[in-house]
Amino acid sequence: MNYSTQNIFFISDLHIGHKNVIKFDSRPFKDCEEMHNDLIARWNSVVGDNDIVYFLGDLTFSGDDLTKWFIYSLKGKIHFILGNHDRLNHIIKFNRWENVYEYGTEINVLDQDSLVTRGSGGYQKIILSHYPILSWNKAHYSSWHLHGHCHGGLMKSNLEYYRRKVIDVGCNCIDYKPISYSEVKEIMSKKVVSAVDRHGLE
Repeated sequence: MNYSTQNIFFISDLHIGHKNVIKFDSRPFKDCEEMHNDLIARWNSVVGDNDIVYFLGDLTFSGDDLTKWFIYSLKGKIHFILGNHDRLNHIIKFNRWENVYEYGTEINVLDQDSLVTRGSGGYQKIILSHYPILSWNKAHYSSWHLHGHCHGGLMKSNLEYYRRKVIDVGCNCIDYKPISYSEVKEIMSKKVVSAVDRHGLE
């Protein structure tokens, strides 16, 4: 999908209703109720009604009523990428999403700074999935990869991977609120391109 706007945000792994994730992630909440209210407040502090949000999976461990209240409290036009804890039929029935993707998607964001990249046509390509990808499409042409799933754990053990143009957008890695395109761009500007397969020789 091509976008002419840069009002785009990314986040994953909210884990609504998952009490144990507070301990596992060392989340700064005393219980699930505080976590839910704070996540909504943080989300809505940066996302407007017409902004685009890509949610990269693992939404809820709770019942339908709480989940529905939570997602309809969030601002923005939300695109949903399924995580390992999400089920397609369950997610679709909430009728909240612009699109639902089972395995991930690619988007292109109009950005004049991308004109320096061969073949970009003035668009920044972003590869989105719940899981991290070792060799993603156009990585050797400065495409970005955003993922969730790992809760920041992979960053502790594979620093070389994260020197490339990849970010874990699990909520515990980004201050529990969606990260904007401009913030992602700033982070990526400090990273290098390093191919891990033959495509870097093209």
